[in-house]
Amino acid sequence: MSRFVRPQTTVLPLGNGDTITIKSRLSAGEQRDAYARMYLAGIDGKLHANPLQSGLGMITAYLLDWNLTDDGEPVPIRGLSVAELESVLNSLEPESFTEIKQAIEAHEVRMAEARAAEKKSRAGVTGADPTSPSLSAAAGELIGSAT
Repeated sequence: MSRFVRPQTTVLPLGNGDTITIKSRLSAGEQRDAYARMYLAGIDGKLHANPLQSGLGMITAYLLDWNLTDDGEPVPIRGLSVAELESVLNSLEPESFTEIKQAIEAHEVRMAEARAAEKKSRAGVTGADPTSPSLSAAAGELIGSAT
């Protein structure tokens, strides 16, 4: 299992035959950037979740492309800056925005479950044979003084 995120994509289906292309996993830097967009520093110096930005921050971190159209015309998003992508996402119907958000959230859950299963299966593999008991202990003999 690699400790580095490789740039892989996943295509997720939406309703009406639409699809979105997302990053399969976020790197540590991409995740930090997403959190930076989702949290605000309070006057107490602590970070507080901004519920109005949480979905938008997550979507902009993952979303690479889609096949969505507006009146039959493609709406290209590949290569947009975060600010430009936010602007396009903000122009969606609320139901469409929610559908994209839910698709990405479901993907995150599936990926977390897959990583947990992989870690669990690898945890039992040590790479070395277990140590067998010594012959004298197996025969009932004790090693050491008999006092």
